Amino acid sequence: MNRVRRRGTGRAKVGWLAMIRALVLCVLALVAAAAAATRLERVAATRAWVRARAAWVPGARGGDRYLGSDGCRSCHPAAWRSWHASYHRTMTQPAARATVLPPWSDTTLPGGVALAFDGAAPVVVRTGPDGSTRRRVAMLTGSHHMQLYWLHDPGTDTLQAFEYAWLIDEARFVPNVATLVQPPGFDPIYTWNRICIRCHAVAGAPGWHEATGRVDTRVVELGIACEACHGPARAHAEHHRDPVRRWLSRGEPDDVVQPAKLSPQAATEVCAQCHAVSLDRDEAGWLAHGPDHAPPDALAGWTELVQHPARSGTTSAALARVLADDPDFLAQRFWSDGMVRVTGRETNALWASPCAGPAAPERTISCLSCHSLHHGSRDDQLREDMRGDGACTQCHDDPALAQPGHTHHAQDSDGARCMNCHMPHTAWGLLGAIRSHEIDTPDPSRAAASGRPLACTLCHIDRPAAWAERTMLRWRGDDGGDPERAPGPAAAVAGLLAGEAGVRALWAWHLG
Repeated sequence: MNRVRRRGTGRAKVGWLAMIRALVLCVLALVAAAAAATRLERVAATRAWVRARAAWVPGARGGDRYLGSDGCRSCHPAAWRSWHASYHRTMTQPAARATVLPPWSDTTLPGGVALAFDGAAPVVVRTGPDGSTRRRVAMLTGSHHMQLYWLHDPGTDTLQAFEYAWLIDEARFVPNVATLVQPPGFDPIYTWNRICIRCHAVAGAPGWHEATGRVDTRVVELGIACEACHGPARAHAEHHRDPVRRWLSRGEPDDVVQPAKLSPQAATEVCAQCHAVSLDRDEAGWLAHGPDHAPPDALAGWTELVQHPARSGTTSAALARVLADDPDFLAQRFWSDGMVRVTGRETNALWASPCAGPAAPERTISCLSCHSLHHGSRDDQLREDMRGDGACTQCHDDPALAQPGHTHHAQDSDGARCMNCHMPHTAWGLLGAIRSHEIDTPDPSRAAASGRPLACTLCHIDRPAAWAERTMLRWRGDDGGDPERAPGPAAAVAGLLAGEAGVRALWAWHLG
């Protein structure tokens, strides 16, 4: 009996286990079926998104020398990661829930404008007397200070700027025109395919058809990626994919551009592709077919770096043609004495400095003397050891330059910092001031003639311009009168009340 009872108990246990196993398998099957259905829905949605996006996001350039940044990752993971974390990468991106920074859905803006999502796509909805219209946001620009949004124009396939920009630090929308420091009534017309593509994508080809106004735009990659600075890398990758050939190539010259190994002038020219005021030698050809150059091609072969007539003493034929069409071209980019006044155009400023540029090859510095995309801060690519006087003392290492006899300020004060006198914040852009990249000596008379704020009164904001002039005359041994009795209002007040818009913005930033 005991044996029979044990056998029956065993059969009962086996039956229960089978039932539990079957139940678990059923549950797993249901979960798998649900997951598969969800995956299919996601795949279908993704395919629909890709098909829809293909018509209004620039297509990929194929069959040329370029590889794309994903092709660099396996061999250069550390460099890829540092680039991937940079604002250069996110300069231009396809618009999606993950890349749009503001609280997009259900946001309402003045003028009957509402923001919403259509699946994964952000859209702009306008409501008027005749009903509502919906336009998709194709791409976005920026992820650091502000973000702009590009709407597809189905008539031309161009991308036109949405009239509002998102200020990231302030977390609010403002009209685009409010970010440009322009006079009332200014009507900005942004076309990404013509204005932004050159620097906000790799090897962008606008594909502009002048007769029709339509475009067939192609890019290697959106954003500023590896090949923007290192040049086309397809041949390099194919050669080094074979480990034997890679080993045999050790010690041979680089087959991609290494900016850090270039001469100072050539290294700066890599940055000057974008960070310069320049004029294309063949703009019509570029608009139609895209660039015919890439690093390390010399700048002079494809563009003209603009020199202000106040510095060069002449106006080139190319600049004369631009001024005939746009008389404010120079005034919007340079102070009247030729110093650069806008951000993002640092090459013109650097090369006007006595420390740099083609005119001083024996003591030239380059952008890479202070900046590094892979080893600098995410905010401005400035290396940490370059944030103080080290940026200057790497060349000017005379200890006497740090003494009050040279600086006329206490050694540990802000006034004794090299850059506060020789690279003050007199350039403006993206709703903020940056340091001038023309390394210069404060000159009150020159600053007054150009309208540019003087380094001295940017710190001593309660002092008039005449105070700075008298003080500097005393430093030089001249009797300019008592600085403390210098007449006139504080330079900051005069600039805020009487200066033109760019001057007022700079003073407001410094007072803030």
